Parts: sequence; C-alpha cells; structure tokens
Amino acid sequence: MLDDFVRQAVKNIKDYTPGGSSPGAIKLASNENPFGPSPKALEAISKAAPRLHVYPDQKSIELREALAKKLKLSEDNIIIGNGSDEIMQLASATFLRPGEEVIIPAHTFSLYETFTHLFDGRPVIVDLKDNEQELEAMAQAITPKTKMIFLCNPHNPTGTMISKAKLEAFLSRVPKNVLVIIDEAYVEFVDSKDFPDTLPLVKERENILVLRTFSKYYGLAGLRIGYGIASPELIKYMFRVKPPFNVNRLAQAGALAALEDDLFLEKTYKNNIEQRNFLYQELDKLGLEYEKTQSNFIFMEVKQSADEIFLQMLKAGIIIRPLTSFGLPYAIRVSIGTREQNERFIQALTQLLK
Repeated sequence: MLDDFVRQAVKNIKDYTPGGSSPGAIKLASNENPFGPSPKALEAISKAAPRLHVYPDQKSIELREALAKKLKLSEDNIIIGNGSDEIMQLASATFLRPGEEVIIPAHTFSLYETFTHLFDGRPVIVDLKDNEQELEAMAQAITPKTKMIFLCNPHNPTGTMISKAKLEAFLSRVPKNVLVIIDEAYVEFVDSKDFPDTLPLVKERENILVLRTFSKYYGLAGLRIGYGIASPELIKYMFRVKPPFNVNRLAQAGALAALEDDLFLEKTYKNNIEQRNFLYQELDKLGLEYEKTQSNFIFMEVKQSADEIFLQMLKAGIIIRPLTSFGLPYAIRVSIGTREQNERFIQALTQLLK
C-alpha cells in the first residue's frame, strides 16, 4: 500500500551516503576544517545563545549586507540557506518544471541529481574526461527541454577545475532561458590564476546562480549555512519559495563573525597549501595516481576496492572517503588535514599498500 502512496519522484532518489565517523578516529572523509570552527564564530554564537527564544531574522539582512560588502555586490544579489544544499533545492523548486532536463556531470555531488528527481525533472548525466567536467559534451547535451545545468568548480570529488576561458566559452553557448548553477563550495582554497571570477558574470548574465558555503573554509559545517549569488530577479523569486525562518539565529551570528576572522582564515588557507604539497610528495613516493587539487581534498586512484581500503584504514584509526557512492569503486577522496593527521594517514596507507 505504501508503495502506491509514495511519489515516483521520491522512489527515484538514492539514499545519500555521508562520510563515515568513528569515535577517536582521524576523520579525513568530509572535507571539514581540521582546525575546527572559527574562534570568532564561537564567541558570537555564545553571545547569541540567550536569545534562542526569539525567531531569527527571516531574511538574514545583516549577514547579506556583510557578504554584499565583501563581494562588492548588492544584498539583493544574495540569498542565505540552511547550507548551500538548500539553495539548490530552492532553485529547483522555483524554476524546474516536471519533465524538464537538468544536465549534470557524472561522478559528482549526489544532491544535484536528488533535487532534479524531487521536482520531477529528468537528469542528463554527462561523463567526465580525465576526471574533469567535459564542457563540450555538456554543451552538446543542451536541448529545447534543458532547464538547468549544474557545474561544480572546483569539482567534487576530483578537485579539478574549470578555467576562466573554458567557462566563458561554455556560457556563450548556453541559451538565456537555461539556468547555470555553479557550485563553488571550495572556492576559497583555489590558488590557480586561471580560475574564473564568477561574480562579474552574475552582474552580466541573468541565468547564473553561484553557490557558496560556510561549511569548509570557515569551519561551520555543523551549523549548516550557505548562500546563493544571482541577479536580483532570480533571488526575488527564490525568496518566495524559501521557508521564512530556514537559517537559525546561531548560524547567522556565527557566519557573520567568521567572515571577519582573518587570522583563522589565513591559517586555514596556508595549512591547506603546505599540507597539499606534503601529501603530493608522499603520494609520489608511494607511486599512487592522484589529481592535483584546487580544493581541500585529494582524489586518488587506488586500483583496488575503495570500500576495502576504507575498512582497513578505519582499523588504523583513519577515516577516508571511498568513492563507490560516486560511481568510482576504485578511487578514494582524502581531506587535507594538519601535518600530524596527514603523517598518520601516510603511515597507515604505506603499511596497507605493502
């Protein structure tokens, strides 16, 4: 009976597979900040706690104003969500009609496809090429039924990026009635000069939605807060769909303070660059294939069962991410941690590969 009761769209959705956890283990599975949350955010959260009996600002006005100042945009360009995941959901609810197509890169963040199914859209999956999103093939996949395109830059889980030139060339081929959603969850870790600045594109084009988050760089994954950047017209309609009090008071206070925690952010960025290079050197010694990353994780080809690698590493007290749920059963993703965490990972991996 319940089988008839549930929408077919929901039946088409696969369960989300989160990164693993285990008490006492070093967690390098979910790309979290290895230094914890921003200290300034913790202080602001503590100060905000006595007012938990009061509903939060439904429009997150103070945070939107601070982001607008930092990004040199208008607050009308910004919407705050319960994680950037919710912004994807709001966009799908606002713009996607049943039967319309959504172009999605293969082996990527599963919620792109989840929200497509949820609103009765049809996912069109385009294979990667050399672990990169294949923009030429994505452009060729556009049809009169195409409504949205998801790009992930830097790409999760491979850490590869779409260059400025490639993105601009691709966008020139996208019709104005197709919404391009660019997920930039890891943008703060990028150090390539060829990485595109999407904020001017938001001003130039009305069919661009950029997603960013406080989960990774700012260390606030547990608070669930992210934001979308788009033309005021798109944002206006998404606000109509947004639940009125979707972002809690503590999340807003923490995010606002984290934006200004320069010492913490500099420490996070510097550690990521230094430890990324350390891991490159050690992985080269082990002869493993990996992708040079523009993010805070490294994608590795292990040539054997990723699920088995996960179990063996777990026994050593290290949690990594097997990419089986991404459709990559012989690859793993490892978050870049502190030097001590990374040394422990390399030691355990070395023993495992002997």
